[in-house]
Amino acid sequence: MFEQAVHYLGTFAPVTAVHFAIALSYYGLLRVSDFYTSGEEILSFTVKQYPQINFGYLLTQYTREFRTGFVEAAIDYFTLICLNADLPGALGKSQASVCHEALREFILETRDFAKLLGDIRADGTRLKGVIEQRLDLIKLVDQEEFLQTITIQAAAVADDKGLIADAVLLYHLAENYDRVIDIINRALSDAVAVELGGALPKLQPLRPRDDQASAVEGSSLSLTSVDDPGVLAKNMISLYDSNEMYYGKVRPVNREACGLLLRMMEAKTQVEAGRWAPALDSFSSLPAIISRNIGHVIMWSITCIGFERQKRTSGMYDSDVRQGMADAFLVMAKDLMVFSGMVKYKLPPRVYETLARAGAEIGAY
Repeated sequence: MFEQAVHYLGTFAPVTAVHFAIALSYYGLLRVSDFYTSGEEILSFTVKQYPQINFGYLLTQYTREFRTGFVEAAIDYFTLICLNADLPGALGKSQASVCHEALREFILETRDFAKLLGDIRADGTRLKGVIEQRLDLIKLVDQEEFLQTITIQAAAVADDKGLIADAVLLYHLAENYDRVIDIINRALSDAVAVELGGALPKLQPLRPRDDQASAVEGSSLSLTSVDDPGVLAKNMISLYDSNEMYYGKVRPVNREACGLLLRMMEAKTQVEAGRWAPALDSFSSLPAIISRNIGHVIMWSITCIGFERQKRTSGMYDSDVRQGMADAFLVMAKDLMVFSGMVKYKLPPRVYETLARAGAEIGAY
């Protein structure tokens, strides 16, 4: 009556119940249920009315009391769920699945990536985390399976939740470098799309290291512990461009798009700082393929033209020079208005209205 004993103990001595259940499972003496069908019931019965204990739920609930403060101890308890992973058929597979799911959720809950998943130095050397050190115990046979089963799936969840820095680091640890740049490009594109003068979106910073051993300068965690999308992009693209091991695993189109978006961010910064001429030079070198943000580029360009024309024509130059400058900027403004008219219906309405108003002020109409 081991199952009834564990259930009875759980009503007044839950810690003892958990550890009796662990010992009984170790010796194969405890009948366990399928976590996915038992719900939150600790004791249930099979179709033949044999008692069974929801072992996975028992352990995951027990760790809630301490797992954020004692990360490695919590991992040990999650690992124990796989004591029953050698059961035949679907029941054994369900025990391993519960263990892996608990690990993934815990990774995202604590965000203690360096300790749990390890880290990667700039030279590609891997530092193992506590989960990877227990591969055999959690029924994963090699590093590749670990990366696929634990790290990549955790990265996908982080990406879905909008945790950009988390997703970047997790995909980097999973060695999916092209996906890293893809996520960074989306973050950069969102930052470029913010109105001039608006507050740029900040990334949720990663949890800092709490030990000296893994505090390696230039490692993946140190490069992603930032809250600025532009800084994150520069850190990662610089790392990938400087190391052939990374470089060859990033598609050229993603790498080039990242470079273009960074240039757009720099140009936008110049516009916001009132450096009109340098901003115009930056825009003139951008191809028109960054279609998502072309409306913003056009608006920034017309703004630069207006202010720079005003500055040049009211300065210390003689009348002929001023008129020449005015004419040159007017030609630029007209060219821009012609182009915007051609793509009018592909731009947001407010973009074309702003351009029309700015163009009228400059004299392009």
